[in-house]
Amino acid sequence: MRLNAEDVRHLRTGALFLACAADPEWCDEQQDRILTRLATGRAGPELLGVEELPDDTLVAAVGFVNNGLPLSEIRPAGDEFVTSVRLLERELGQRIGGLFPLAAANVNSMVPLLTGMQLDRPVVDADPMGRVFPLLYQSVFTLAGLPAGPLAATGPVGESAVLRVREPRRAERLVRALAEEFGGWSATALYPMTAAELSRTGVLGSVSRMVRIGRILESSRSTREKHELLRRTEGVRRIIRARVADVAGLSRPAPAGEPDHPSSVVFVEESQGRFVQLEIQNELLMLMVDGTAEAVIPDIITMLHPEDGRVASLDDLWVGNTLDLVVLPAAPQWYSPAGRRLAAPETLHALLPDRGRTRS
Repeated sequence: MRLNAEDVRHLRTGALFLACAADPEWCDEQQDRILTRLATGRAGPELLGVEELPDDTLVAAVGFVNNGLPLSEIRPAGDEFVTSVRLLERELGQRIGGLFPLAAANVNSMVPLLTGMQLDRPVVDADPMGRVFPLLYQSVFTLAGLPAGPLAATGPVGESAVLRVREPRRAERLVRALAEEFGGWSATALYPMTAAELSRTGVLGSVSRMVRIGRILESSRSTREKHELLRRTEGVRRIIRARVADVAGLSRPAPAGEPDHPSSVVFVEESQGRFVQLEIQNELLMLMVDGTAEAVIPDIITMLHPEDGRVASLDDLWVGNTLDLVVLPAAPQWYSPAGRRLAAPETLHALLPDRGRTRS
């Protein structure tokens, strides 16, 4: 199917819902570039299910990788991912027949749409995370034993490199180092594989899911109706309306290579007098109610504005503000023992009883 301007806007909203980002500016910039191309009469991004591609089609992920800090103020010229894809094709000696996002959330969800339009390649309805994680090796492909490379990386001033690396953790360290040298970020093409491998190991349907979520949240329905639809169609299992009572920074150091943005937010659920606590480090890491863990990464924890169901951001965490805290399951692969270990420290999962969360 061809995505139109409305679909692109819905995808952006769904991507921010699944990421709960601090700043949607980079996501908005990618959206605007796509919409500008559509406004000139060009065909919209083509979205294909992996089953629509021949099994031997070469596909690859595309996404921004930063240096462990928020994306820099050096903006992309717009052709960096085109360069990286062509470099990877040259290294592999084969045309890449489909692109998918490095993460089906936040800015990286938009990257294959724009790059696909520039190169006339379809976007594949799949990704390696089904949400966003801070590290590129936090991928279902790592769980499946697939290599991250070879990969190609291009920086904001046109410098580029091809890395003949296989092990995902090693790729993580090398790409982060390159991003720092490049000026803060790298436009990266990685995880080359066949469509058959993607079908066997990837999180399928993750791009169309963002469009579907965005369509719900941008509709004229009431907040209550939006909540019900999210429960029924997207597996949302908990929505808590609570007022921010306190925001505190914590001194917990982040592991090497991770962005360090730790904090703790305390809410009051006034309808039942309960205390709700959010632990944040790179993303919404854990939600507790009266001291009992209700959700822990890889669970997806996000926030909405109660008055109209708009996506909230970390900037909305100010004392006195009321928000809807939303919990939904991640992809099933993340609830395996190996998946939980890769997603977060095992000590966090010991806090949360196994509720058999195996829904996609």
